[in-house]
Amino acid sequence: MKPSSWDFGIDSELKLVEERLREMVESEEKILTDASLHVIDSGGKRFRPTVAILSYKSLGGQDLDKIVDIAAGFELIHSATLVHDDINDGGNTRRGRETVYLKYGLHNAVVTGDFLFVKAFSLGGMFDKEVVRITSDACAKLAEGEIMQSRHRHAKDLSMDEYIRIMERKTAEPLRAGALIGAYLAGGTVEELRCLGAYGLNLGIAFQIIDDILDFVGDEARTGKPVGTDLREGYLTLPSLIAMKESESASKELADVVSQNEPSPEATKRCVDLVTGSGAIEKARAMAEYYGMEALQYLGCLSNTPYSEALRDLVSRALERDS
Repeated sequence: MKPSSWDFGIDSELKLVEERLREMVESEEKILTDASLHVIDSGGKRFRPTVAILSYKSLGGQDLDKIVDIAAGFELIHSATLVHDDINDGGNTRRGRETVYLKYGLHNAVVTGDFLFVKAFSLGGMFDKEVVRITSDACAKLAEGEIMQSRHRHAKDLSMDEYIRIMERKTAEPLRAGALIGAYLAGGTVEELRCLGAYGLNLGIAFQIIDDILDFVGDEARTGKPVGTDLREGYLTLPSLIAMKESESASKELADVVSQNEPSPEATKRCVDLVTGSGAIEKARAMAEYYGMEALQYLGCLSNTPYSEALRDLVSRALERDS
């Protein structure tokens, strides 16, 4: 398994995270190991470990074992949520690979997700109560976000505020927690913890908005999923919400598609074209850039080091990515 191709000066740390991930999913039951590695080996940018490690090192953290364990723990939590999300959404592919529940069966996938959560908390549980509290709070919010999103599946009336609340809980809170714990373990001040936590939260929202944009304009070979997947699965996201505000006819067609369990490929493509032709992509990107700028503002509390500069660069890379 290759580490993240993003070069932020922490390749050696990310390699250690990869090794830790593989160690943690070793089980006497081969199917648990195989199913866990199936989702872990599908790659991704290791965004959550990167945020945690850079936050730690930006404040002078030196104990690699500590931050590698935390970074691996957050990636295991993320992997567990991917397994469960695919079950809930009926997804066929994840990052271009068959989803765990299709490859290994529903029962085995549910247990694999639980296994990954338990392994994550076995890492986090080695630290003090504050680390456990931050991690458990993030996981509780993540679960709330999943229920909120599920409640709005096939719904036509999702508000912009509710969309942001879902994204905060599902994507941004785990990033906030990773940045916060990285700062905490490095011995950061109260103000540094506050700033790095806010950085992670805003970066997470920006990251998710770009994900939602790529669902309309991304290259399937790069993203690992066809355009319009969110619409087909019954979810309105920021680009579609903006398009619905721009045009009454677009609003009607989008609402009709997301309300169906299995909309036709033709209807889905028509809605994708309506969104991309409405100017919604550009407006959504501007909103992602707003949250990216907010994230950058919170880095003013850090001294200028290669790692604080990497945190700034991470914002640009998150906004410019195509997968």
